[in-house]
Amino acid sequence: MNQEQRKKLPHKKIIRSAKFEAKEQFTKSALENLKNENERIVNSLKESCEID
Repeated sequence: MNQEQRKKLPHKKIIRSAKFEAKEQFTKSALENLKNENERIVNSLKESCEID
């Protein structure tokens, strides 16, 4: 089989690293969203004098 006939696919390590980076990006984004939501809730509770 000629080298030209084979399809060139990305190396498995490259695919895995891209998946890892996507998961990491999603995790960071989700964590940032949770932090923002937490701050908003705490501020809301402070304004309503529920907590000090």
